Amino acid sequence: MTKRENIDLLVWNFDFALSTFYEIESWQVEKLLPPRIIPMEVTPGVALINITVFNFPEGGLGKLPEFQELILSIIVLPDLSRDVPKFAMYVISLSSTCQEHLDHSSDYYKLPSFKKLSFGNIDKKNINVEFGDSDGKILTMQNCNPQANYRNEKRYFQAFTTKNEVIYVADIYIRAKLFDHQQSGYTGKLFNHPFFKQLEVEDTEPVSYLQMIAAPNVLGQQIYYRPKKFI
Repeated sequence: MTKRENIDLLVWNFDFALSTFYEIESWQVEKLLPPRIIPMEVTPGVALINITVFNFPEGGLGKLPEFQELILSIIVLPDLSRDVPKFAMYVISLSSTCQEHLDHSSDYYKLPSFKKLSFGNIDKKNINVEFGDSDGKILTMQNCNPQANYRNEKRYFQAFTTKNEVIYVADIYIRAKLFDHQQSGYTGKLFNHPFFKQLEVEDTEPVSYLQMIAAPNVLGQQIYYRPKKFI
């Protein structure tokens, strides 16, 4: 990661990213959202959660070691006055294998940092991951479409968060060689764990709605602006 002169913008380099959107009953996510933030439904009564994994090589913030990040979000309706994003996300849980990164994320990005991960295993060749902490295993996740066709992309996302009852929104751009698909198949297992807050995720095999994958071992960029209060 390099820090630009504009302190309201940080650029993080990553060499692995796997993002899966799972279907979930809308009532489960509605109870975790603040007023004015509305879940996006793919069909009536069915919303989406997103789980994204990054591997950040050494050098983040000019000093961090290599670390892995795990993010849980609810897909919500965007703020179209800012632009039209690929997706808008309300972040409900974030963890990583680096405590300094968690502290920075809570302070700078207003993200709901969870406790440090005990392990973040990433198999870049087969595109599968496994994460857990002192409370046990959190999830396994894998790509279910081996026919990857990576293309250079730049995509815009919105990230909503809440801190001290104030809602914030940040603009994020991902620049990388990306591949996405909606092929059905086994994408891994989610475990009932405090990381998932109040969501019930373990009873059935999760239904994948969409997966986005960055080409492994190819550097991409996460261009993340400082959050601003959501008006």
